[in-house]
Amino acid sequence: MTEILWKTNAPHLPVQNHELVELRIVDLGSKIGPRYLLREIRATWSATAQQFEWKGFEDKTYSNERDARESFATRRDSIVRAGYPFRTTLN
Repeated sequence: MTEILWKTNAPHLPVQNHELVELRIVDLGSKIGPRYLLREIRATWSATAQQFEWKGFEDKTYSNERDARESFATRRDSIVRAGYPFRTTLN
């Protein structure tokens, strides 16, 4: 599950800078230890450089999918309240 949250309603316009946050749940497939990874990546699209500038990331692991999805929803809501109202969902 992956969602990209944007501060702009035209995130694919190449001539404008864009701030974004990507939230992703990854099934690590491990039977020992934490199995699900929730990753939050922050970046900016630079119109002048025509590339993403990565600002950093934060990871947290969970032993079950339910907890990972609940944390995903909580983080997404917090990011939206922080000014990223537009969303692209990837499967």
